[in-house]
Amino acid sequence: MLLLAGTLPTNDIELHTGNSHLQGEILTIGDMPFPLNRGTASMIGAASVVVNYFGDALPMCVVAGDIGKRSGSRLIYRHLARYLPKTDVTVLGLHYIVPDIGLHNQMMTSIRKMSSRPCLIADAGFMYVAKASGQARFYDLFLPDVGELAFLADDKASHPAYTRGFLTRQEDDPVKLIQRTYNSCNAPRYLCVKGKTDYICANGEMVEKVDEPVIEELEAIGGTGDTITGMVAGLINHGFSIQEACSIACKVNRKAGETVKPTPATQIHEIISKIPQALDSVFERME
Repeated sequence: MLLLAGTLPTNDIELHTGNSHLQGEILTIGDMPFPLNRGTASMIGAASVVVNYFGDALPMCVVAGDIGKRSGSRLIYRHLARYLPKTDVTVLGLHYIVPDIGLHNQMMTSIRKMSSRPCLIADAGFMYVAKASGQARFYDLFLPDVGELAFLADDKASHPAYTRGFLTRQEDDPVKLIQRTYNSCNAPRYLCVKGKTDYICANGEMVEKVDEPVIEELEAIGGTGDTITGMVAGLINHGFSIQEACSIACKVNRKAGETVKPTPATQIHEIISKIPQALDSVFERME
């Protein structure tokens, strides 16, 4: 089972769980509709399209509203700590959840009690707590952008705001930051570094670069990195290896963006709607 968890930027939603379904620009989790915008919703929307493409079971989702006050995030941590040992979750995707090392560690204790450990994927804010807790290497995949990679590469920073300046100035050299991240033991086995060029890394080595097509307009559209995370989760859930899933998702994201012919006014739901067509194109080239 694929389980996706994260917060939404609102105060109106307490803990909410259910299977996800996407229709147009409306994401439904259980019986509640959500706008398909950036962040957790974009991740879940992209994953929903991928599992539907393959005919797999819909993702189970755990969401809560949180605008930085931690209340919704704490609800998610506590729910996962109670719920996970009772499930057959095989892939767990974690997105924007405000860092709380104590509750994170409770969740990790519960994961260690599961009969079969799921593939653990962390994006955005969840990488911060994974690193700060000293448990980054227990995860299977992080998906940072280059700015987040600089934080991971800093063995002294406990929060992105404290990333040392000389590392942020190295953002034009992602390969050096990738190596430093692995050397400082702040990375899991796999990294997928998202940016103008996407870097896929395994066990400290860069194994693939994805840099075509270049769609510069995508940089201005919120959620285009979150869609990669959702697609990766859905592809791993279907049976692809982590490395294969990252490669396919990065290529599909670019192809979907190219198909839309984006402008700065393009919305993320328009790109997500092109994922099936882009999957067809990428798989045809792989044959």
